[in-house]
Amino acid sequence: MIDELQASKSCYFYRQKAPVTAAAITGLFRTIRATHTSPSNNLFSFIREPQGASFWSALCFQFDKTPAFLPGADDVIDRVTGYLLIVEHRDYVAIFKSQLEIPADFAKRHLQRISAQDVDRGLTSEASVFAKVRLRHMTLSRFALRSKTLEGENLQNNVGMASSARFAPLGYSFTEADEHFSTTPRTGRISLRADRAGYLGMVDFACSIIDRLQPRAGGPSSSPFLEAFARPLELSDLTANPTQLAVDTAILGQAIFDDKIIRLVKRDGGVYRELPKLEVDPILAELTGVLGIAKNVNGKLLLSKPATGVEVGEIAINKTRIALKRLTLPLLADVYVEDTQFALGADEDRVQLKQFIDKQDTFIILFDEPRFAYLDGSLYQDDSLINGGSQFLGYLFENAELATVTDEKGAFTAAQRMFDPDSTFGAVLSTVAPDDDVMVCDDLGDEWADFIGFRTDPAAPRITFYHAKHGDLTLGAGAFHVSVSQAIKNLGNLALPAAAMANKFALWDRLYSNGGVTTRIHRTCRGTPAASRTAVEFCRNAPHTFKRVAIVTSSLSKTAVEQAFKDIEAGRTPSPYFVQLYWLLSSFFAACTEVGAFGCVICQE
Repeated sequence: MIDELQASKSCYFYRQKAPVTAAAITGLFRTIRATHTSPSNNLFSFIREPQGASFWSALCFQFDKTPAFLPGADDVIDRVTGYLLIVEHRDYVAIFKSQLEIPADFAKRHLQRISAQDVDRGLTSEASVFAKVRLRHMTLSRFALRSKTLEGENLQNNVGMASSARFAPLGYSFTEADEHFSTTPRTGRISLRADRAGYLGMVDFACSIIDRLQPRAGGPSSSPFLEAFARPLELSDLTANPTQLAVDTAILGQAIFDDKIIRLVKRDGGVYRELPKLEVDPILAELTGVLGIAKNVNGKLLLSKPATGVEVGEIAINKTRIALKRLTLPLLADVYVEDTQFALGADEDRVQLKQFIDKQDTFIILFDEPRFAYLDGSLYQDDSLINGGSQFLGYLFENAELATVTDEKGAFTAAQRMFDPDSTFGAVLSTVAPDDDVMVCDDLGDEWADFIGFRTDPAAPRITFYHAKHGDLTLGAGAFHVSVSQAIKNLGNLALPAAAMANKFALWDRLYSNGGVTTRIHRTCRGTPAASRTAVEFCRNAPHTFKRVAIVTSSLSKTAVEQAFKDIEAGRTPSPYFVQLYWLLSSFFAACTEVGAFGCVICQE
């Protein structure tokens, strides 16, 4: 009967953890049969048959199965035929299957998933031509595009590499030497587009792929197309040691104060009371410090404060995630997190803050190799962080006036006719946007940006959304979470939707009000209200309008960022806050690219 088997050349590849013996295969087949209803006699069964330097095993039988679309109809039964073909070759295992699954106990004992890097480097090369790739965005923002699929004749000619590092490929199809492959590296599935093959052809296919997957010292790397993307990794692939942990207090602060989706509470007698900002701020401040990670004599990964060496917690690297097992900072004691959709004290699923941080993966871990980072509950490798940051720096633009800024918006009086010159708002109008002939202030209310600038030059029309912020100089991401979220959330409004413009024009015709004070500052800061209407129509309809989104901030220095990259290139471990800043802003730049816009940061020199 096995001579009748015809199937596609598509299977799952694994490394062999423990030897696959005849007894192991016999036990596997018995277990599989026992898990199915009314199994027939085997249509075929072979155990570790030799073929050259390899062995293959096969099983096929029929069994009863209730149709998935009629789960309650016990009297309706499908008679299903399933098969397995297992190939052992060079310490690897390949599994072809239909309707039958490998039991978890066998997989845990004998199989180890191959890494995405092994698939990439084994199958692809400079000559590979990619026709389809499925991507996941490694963003920290809930407003950004999560995933996308690209298809084309040759994607290397169609995909902009400038934003690719913020995406991780989950699967792809490519052609090399007239063979068309598709693969999902994280599952180990590899397929070859070809005619169906008999069992010996399937064995030969599996062996040929395994030969290509063998590690080759100094061998060819993967395709440059794939190397332009960040790489999601299994924790089992991690080759570096954790050195630093930082709690993402910016995300926590945004969830508490801005989005108001959680609140911090403490027991007060028999009830819970919500902590005011005066009590929340010291808690976030205590969580802000970077903690060192070191392995003790028992192999535990302990957290400690670098300045004092005092132990304050422990992490554990598990198979699928890194767990924050313990965090014993004094101010966290008896602090709980509640969901604000429930009334105060009514959330029965409230958890301690330290448990919430672990459960929501609200922390970042860095390693002694800078290309690795664990954030948002996943491990990533991004080699662009250690290449000097030349591409990242190209998105940063210097403005000397931002060094004199002391406030975001300044103070307001009823007689005031312009924004304070030492505010970020004042800097936007004075030196940041000199080429915009129409400028409107869209701050407050249903704002798209703090300012919207229009350049109506017929040869080079441009729309710019300016998000103005002020803060102390830092290389951390905290100052950027709100502005990045606001910028990404409003990317669709770069199209200047006609249905929304009546309200916008009415707003831009008014004087600016803030803090209960109506000033003499015209919201149409440059040009006239009539000119703003003309500019909107012209820039919306011109097919060559350049769309730009600029975060204007006094809290960042381009020189400091450049020095941070030089330190990384020299082998120094970066601050986790800088790594978070890098990933956050890179995700912002990529999100802008996705809608045909250019994202940038205008900052201090």
